[in-house]
Amino acid sequence: MSQGSLFPEAMSIKTVVILRRKDFDSLFEGFTKMRAVSYVVSPDLLLEFLDKRGYSELEVLVGENLTEPYRQELAQKSIELVERLASQVQTGTLRIYVPERTVHTKLYILEGQGIFRVIQSSANFTETARQAGQQVNYAWYADLPSGHPWLEKVTVDYRKHLERSSLFMGDLMDLLGQSQETPKRDVIENWLKGIQSDDVDLETKKCLQEISFASVEPFQPGVEKVVVQKLPDAPAVRKQLERTLAPLNPIVTGSDLRLNIPMYLRYVQEKNGVPILLIDREKGEVRLGVNGSVKILTQSLPDAASVNSALEHLEAYVQTVDLGQTADPLFAKTSMMEALLFVLSAPFAHEYMKIKRVKFGTIDPRGPLFLYIYGPSQNGKSTFLRFALKLIGTQAIEPLSGGDFTKRKILGASAFGTAFPLVFDDVVVSQRPGMFEEVLKSYWEIWWRDEYVSPQIILSSNVYTLKEWAKSRVKKLDFDVHFVSSAKGKEQLARLFREENPVFKWFSALYLSQMSEPGALTDDELQPARTVMRKLYDHAGRPLPEYFPQESIEKLFDTGRRAWYDLLNRMGKARIEWDEDRAMVHFTDDMQHYEMKEYENYLPQVVKIRRRGKTLVIENPREFKAWLDGPTPPRISWWKRFLRW
Repeated sequence: MSQGSLFPEAMSIKTVVILRRKDFDSLFEGFTKMRAVSYVVSPDLLLEFLDKRGYSELEVLVGENLTEPYRQELAQKSIELVERLASQVQTGTLRIYVPERTVHTKLYILEGQGIFRVIQSSANFTETARQAGQQVNYAWYADLPSGHPWLEKVTVDYRKHLERSSLFMGDLMDLLGQSQETPKRDVIENWLKGIQSDDVDLETKKCLQEISFASVEPFQPGVEKVVVQKLPDAPAVRKQLERTLAPLNPIVTGSDLRLNIPMYLRYVQEKNGVPILLIDREKGEVRLGVNGSVKILTQSLPDAASVNSALEHLEAYVQTVDLGQTADPLFAKTSMMEALLFVLSAPFAHEYMKIKRVKFGTIDPRGPLFLYIYGPSQNGKSTFLRFALKLIGTQAIEPLSGGDFTKRKILGASAFGTAFPLVFDDVVVSQRPGMFEEVLKSYWEIWWRDEYVSPQIILSSNVYTLKEWAKSRVKKLDFDVHFVSSAKGKEQLARLFREENPVFKWFSALYLSQMSEPGALTDDELQPARTVMRKLYDHAGRPLPEYFPQESIEKLFDTGRRAWYDLLNRMGKARIEWDEDRAMVHFTDDMQHYEMKEYENYLPQVVKIRRRGKTLVIENPREFKAWLDGPTPPRISWWKRFLRW
């Protein structure tokens, strides 16, 4: 067969650089069936193609036989999702195969109304590749008619990939067939409970962290950039380590494993979404392995003018609040500055925990608070996280998506020993409340070990209300501002993001010194960060801005009053009816008991209350009104707009 008859016409081959979500989505539009080979696959994305994109058949070969890890990942999802997957597998609509050996191919064959599309790409079939926020991918594709020689050749190649593979969830299908009298959900739950612990084996974790520590040592000129790790004696641990590092093609000689350091650094960053960051308290250094190179992130204070310029840049970002709409600009800016102090000190959370455990032992097992930034859409949460991470990472580093907030993802990232904070943007707490509770309760109190670095966790969400158990474990910050997209705002943010700011290098050097000072542990966990930032301002000869939080924001602002303001004025979840001798707060029908109880708890002790169904009866309305319009109210007399006398 001549080349011209085998290959598609040159003009019919198209390419796309996947820079945005729509670049990925457009490749798959207009088709109803897919056969694919992908090293990693997102189960949520498979269901979306079946449920929402009109696909009637999906067949996917994953790149490696990770049957147990995939089952572990499903255990972090809702039981409803696993049921839906199982149903699709039962009907044959969905087929997921796992190979005997690693497959790195990314190949997609799509079918729709007599037209076939062959795609060869660097992109995995994952939500991360689809969002294109953390990586750029490339694809070429050709649309071919049925029977085209090139289509037939690619189909034969695809079938070769399937050889010696097995059906994932095949054992679950057998269980469902054998247990027809048992409810389907019970069978699935028993299948999920059969997984092994998804915590990385401690010996494997030890080896990975040793590799990470060695990889961020400064490179010596002329010396080969490799790390040699002695393999563990235990066969199971050795196999697990080799499997984890298999994509790097390490060289194993006897009991030694050799890795290329730049490749390792890139691999960890791509796998976890965060680079390796190491705190070396003995040397007083913070080292960062990013994009295959190592940077030292500690530096002595330079001249006052340089520090002043960096602080001016920080303030310029905080002052973007003035571009938005807010009832209280001072509160919004103070919240943002408090969040900046938290993020800048986040890489030191593990070291902070070690000091705390030495001082208090098991009397206080709680770890550092997790940061929880909340508020409705368009309040600047995501932009802030990108800005703050750029300060630490010295370049643009995207936060992880809310969908990445899983036990497996968190433990997987911490296995590599990075202190770079795990920042999850737009977490939907209600989707996996059990897992959310388990992580925040267990992370410091149960899973933490002083010899294994645990990165701090930062979350953003639209969900305002958290359950009682979370109050003592998270620091909630309300970005009480609404931004309307405008050319002026975009230009200003673009200028701020283009500017390099070395403030973290000076902050980290001072923070490491501050941690050694007596009295570093106080009830205010951000006190060391406040002290360090004041030193930077003193060195620069620059006055602290009005919104700088000299103490915890919870002491500076009555968060209870603000919560009631949000309840009444922004969310409209309650209204107040005033009588001469009492006031009645009528909650909307969709407010739950625990939510109403939370607002009761916000009220000061001087306010006398009793509950009657969905109504809260205030028996001393003057004190209640005085509290609502207290000494630190929003800048507008908001209560007059909705109180009915």
